[in-house]
Amino acid sequence: MFLVQNNLLDSTIYDIVSAYPATREIFIQNGFAPFAEDRVLRQWGSLLKLRTALQAKRIQESWFLSLLQDVVGRAGQSGKISQNRLCERLHLLALLPCPLKVPIETELTQVMERMEANRGNPLQVCIESNADHSIKFLDYVKFFTEPDELPDIILLTGFHFLLRSFVERFVETGIFTAVPNQAVNMRITGSELVDPDGHFSVIAANALVMVADRRRLGQTPVPKRWGDLLKPEYAGKVVIRGHRETFCDIVQLNYYKDYGPEGLAKLAAAVRYGLHPAEMVKELTSRSAKVPPVHVMPYFFARTLADSPHLELVWPEEGALAYPILVLVKREKMKELQELTEFLTGPRVARICAAASFPAVHPEGDWAVPPGGRLKWLGWDFVKKHDMENLIERLNADFLRTRQAGEREGGKQ
Repeated sequence: MFLVQNNLLDSTIYDIVSAYPATREIFIQNGFAPFAEDRVLRQWGSLLKLRTALQAKRIQESWFLSLLQDVVGRAGQSGKISQNRLCERLHLLALLPCPLKVPIETELTQVMERMEANRGNPLQVCIESNADHSIKFLDYVKFFTEPDELPDIILLTGFHFLLRSFVERFVETGIFTAVPNQAVNMRITGSELVDPDGHFSVIAANALVMVADRRRLGQTPVPKRWGDLLKPEYAGKVVIRGHRETFCDIVQLNYYKDYGPEGLAKLAAAVRYGLHPAEMVKELTSRSAKVPPVHVMPYFFARTLADSPHLELVWPEEGALAYPILVLVKREKMKELQELTEFLTGPRVARICAAASFPAVHPEGDWAVPPGGRLKWLGWDFVKKHDMENLIERLNADFLRTRQAGEREGGKQ
């Protein structure tokens, strides 16, 4: 009766599969296909407790436990789950925008080699791009209940670790905190990127701008402000980041904050469809006459189009829509991993970010913003006041309903 003796629900998937290899196939067949890869099992499986994984996938615990019991019995395997495999736990999880992954990983290698030589044991690090991580780790965030389910250091862009449940459970309780004494460039004061409560360290920002195709605009003027896209003449002429039925949260949140539900509805009328930024670049450089003339994309991608004479990079007057690249560290690990945290919040990473068109917070990083340009951040008061997960889901649902209603109206005409 190994299930009772070893309390599987509180064991990690990695520990279960290590003790009972036959169970791996059960995971693969029931929603955990990425664990067929050894690297994924070692990195992600060492974090995910069975209880958390089943809750996230909405799988009944008793049913799944019976599957594990059956396969182990048929395989005739006997083993013992080794708890607290500390050497296998992730010290750093970094989910980064594509342009930052390779250069930061390259620099980090040198830091890790030096730290491992001093520590005498390896550091477990996982660095992946936002578009290419093999398991949707962020889908599990709201189900984590214990600190040992999370890496010691988290580095990522977006709102997944700003969810109310995570903040209340792991940040406001002091389990995770910002890196102390972080150097900050005073030029960013107007962007309000720095968390006044000291909960999150911000090392840079992803900035969204507009790229306008003057040829495709015809007599329609090039937009100068975000509010311009709400005017009737831009209906159906805009592309934002989107995939299937999910559209860019930072764009929707800013329009909702500034213009309310009515503004979000007008934005939905302006947006023809959604694309990945790389697809936007390809589309704007094509000869297709059907391409919408205004694309909202990260500054990194927009700058690749700078040499096209008919394309204009628009840094809106209100500022580029910004969302921060965050660092969180377990308070109890701050001293042990000090060299790593100082590297992530220091000048080397800042220079990498700035070189890739991500405005950096550290004073030694090039600000990477055009003269007179500003960043437009939602603000920490807004983020901490709202239940971001529910708000993002609700706004996206409203956005989709408005688009679908517009499509139906268009079909009647």
